[in-house]
Amino acid sequence: MNEFSEPTINFDETGIVSISGISMMEDAMDFYQPTKDWMDNFLNSNTSITIDFNLNYFNSSSAKQFIQILSKLENDKINGKVLWNYPNDHIIMFDRGKELEAIVDVPFEFIGS
Repeated sequence: MNEFSEPTINFDETGIVSISGISMMEDAMDFYQPTKDWMDNFLNSNTSITIDFNLNYFNSSSAKQFIQILSKLENDKINGKVLWNYPNDHIIMFDRGKELEAIVDVPFEFIGS
């Protein structure tokens, strides 16, 4: 495994951004900038977007970027939501999602598997 892992990010023209895997890269700000740019462009002409997280781990610098990404959905004109997928036996990932939910004013749906 690479010492600094990057997640897989997929953009869907219907308004779904999927972030999956492990997010513990050295420079999370540069890594997530294209995602933030895509969201800005998408939200210029759309009002509905879903962020679908399916992560096994993320570090604090990634968490800061997630807050910036999710903050883009804190707008009365945007119908944004978060799908937070986590393994049922991984309570830490569930708790990390709850921490993000407490910081931003965006609806979260928790999906255990």
